[in-house]
Amino acid sequence: MGVEVNLKDFADFRDGLIKLSQSGNIQAFNKEVVENMASVYVREAKLNTPVGKRSVKFMQRGKIQTKYFDSEHTRQSWSVGKYQLNNTSGKVEVFNTSSYASFLNDGHRQEVGRFLPWIGQSKGGVMQGGRLKKPWVDGAYMHEKAEKVVNKNAKRIMEITLKEWIKKHGGF
Repeated sequence: MGVEVNLKDFADFRDGLIKLSQSGNIQAFNKEVVENMASVYVREAKLNTPVGKRSVKFMQRGKIQTKYFDSEHTRQSWSVGKYQLNNTSGKVEVFNTSSYASFLNDGHRQEVGRFLPWIGQSKGGVMQGGRLKKPWVDGAYMHEKAEKVVNKNAKRIMEITLKEWIKKHGGF
């Protein structure tokens, strides 16, 4: 009893990889892998960016005022920079252009005891104001969470990109 193996498909795969490496398309393949990783990073960062439109009515100088909050801007401000290639690797920068993004990601200090008219207790749908109680607001760590997901899935992203690349360029 024996096992017969046809190595033709494996030889074709090997020949295709050799052809790819000799064609100068390795840099284009590297660019595609890096851009796919950047896309996963941005998707994950957007999913972890706190968001919500809301308004709060509050009393100020005897009049009811309305303050509008819109954190959707921070979610929509994720961007991918231009692909950069050096001798051994390629990279892109992923960043958030919102001025508040670093505070939202890393956390921030606040002045304990400061009065804000739009926080505190509500009476008849109108906020009565309140004072800040905590000196530190924890961050949402969107960057760190996105980086963790990309690092965890990097090998899989590369394998999927390689399979797609081979199909697209007359592979096996």
